[in-house]
Amino acid sequence: MCRLIPFLFLLVLMLTARPAAFAQPNVETTPIDAIVAVVGDGIVLESEVEAQAFAMRAQLAQSGQTSELSQVQRCNLLEELIFQKLLVHHAKLDSLEVTEAEVMDEIDRRLAYYIQMFGSVEAFEAEYGQSVSEWKAEFQDPVMEQLLAGRMQAQINQQVRATPAEVQQLFSETPADSLPLIPEAVRYRELVLQPAITEAQKADVRNFLDSIRTRVSTGALSMTLAASRHSEDPGSKYKGGCYPNINRGQFVPEFEAAVFDTPIGDLSPVFETDFGYHFLRVTDRRGQVFSACHVLMSPKVDPLALSEMGSEMDSITKRLRLGELGFEEAVLEYSTREETKNQGGLVVNPRDGGTLFGSDEIDPNLFFLLNALQPGETSEPIQLTDDDDQGYWITVQLEERVAAHRANPTQDFGYFQAIVEDRLRQDQMTEWTTRAIDDTYVRIDAPYATCAFDQDWTAGSSTGAAE
Repeated sequence: MCRLIPFLFLLVLMLTARPAAFAQPNVETTPIDAIVAVVGDGIVLESEVEAQAFAMRAQLAQSGQTSELSQVQRCNLLEELIFQKLLVHHAKLDSLEVTEAEVMDEIDRRLAYYIQMFGSVEAFEAEYGQSVSEWKAEFQDPVMEQLLAGRMQAQINQQVRATPAEVQQLFSETPADSLPLIPEAVRYRELVLQPAITEAQKADVRNFLDSIRTRVSTGALSMTLAASRHSEDPGSKYKGGCYPNINRGQFVPEFEAAVFDTPIGDLSPVFETDFGYHFLRVTDRRGQVFSACHVLMSPKVDPLALSEMGSEMDSITKRLRLGELGFEEAVLEYSTREETKNQGGLVVNPRDGGTLFGSDEIDPNLFFLLNALQPGETSEPIQLTDDDDQGYWITVQLEERVAAHRANPTQDFGYFQAIVEDRLRQDQMTEWTTRAIDDTYVRIDAPYATCAFDQDWTAGSSTGAAE
């Protein structure tokens, strides 16, 4: 098969691999970005390897390790890029696409990570040697390729499914002393009662916060004091209510809308988010990065209504114990927690989407309630507070208790299934990569031509140049 490198790529090769005879002696020059590998109709530039090296150095520095990379590490980075280019090349042949919005969302996510890592926008720009806008513009194409490669990889592995026979085979082949010990776990249902926040309570909080804003705007109260005295945001309360150098996309849309609608130095009107009511002052804004200080207050559950609901919970619990009411029936009729109401109160573990919880995954208060129950029994109701410091009543029913045991496919099918499917994905990807290399021109140039790669990337290319 004749493989051609487009004229543009040949031109870049000529410019970056210029013979020494054309060099001007005694003239100080800046090195031109060099091509270090060719994959199909795509190229890998030294700058792409450097970008990956930058990310690795940042991670190493954060963990306290040396940030200098060895040649072996650089070879590994190039191999990852070659594999990515192979995926991208075939993704284009298969007409796969990613949207510009997906690319920008991923760029914003990575930028937020780096800014948090380095501590500020200025530190990030100093480390990378570019402004945020320059960095974002430079990385649009690389990020697009990474997302496209991920889409191709997902397409290759989309049909991977482990059969019960394969799960049983893995279990049979695993030595008994190598099987992990699965700790005791429980499955349980909950019934939750929490008073609703009334419109009058919301209005009271909004009006009170507006009065605080007025005092700040007239200079009667500083933003720092307003936050320390009144704000309910633990992340900023004792920092003047301030969040410096935040990349757009990290906060809820209502908050960011207020930031970008408010002139620098001014106060926003009071506005509402899922967290409560806020007003803010914008202290800096550069492109998509901003700094702002805010005060947050949220309406609180009425203590009297909560106390009355406790009496209602006692009555419900009594009926449950007398058998006058089934637990699932009670949940559907009375529970105020929507996440579990429509599934009979059954609680889902966010870790794996299952319904079993280890003892370290449950609120200690609930653990002690469940620990005293036998399957099918219902606990006494107790009053707790949620993540927003709002009070509520809860009673739980133990559905099942699974004793600590060695992993087995009967009780832990999902554990073995995940291992089998991971192996199948790896095997399938290896087979696809081998076939793809046979159908794709690959060339690796200095200084990476002598790297000891895991994969024989040039197996399908009989010469070191395009045919």
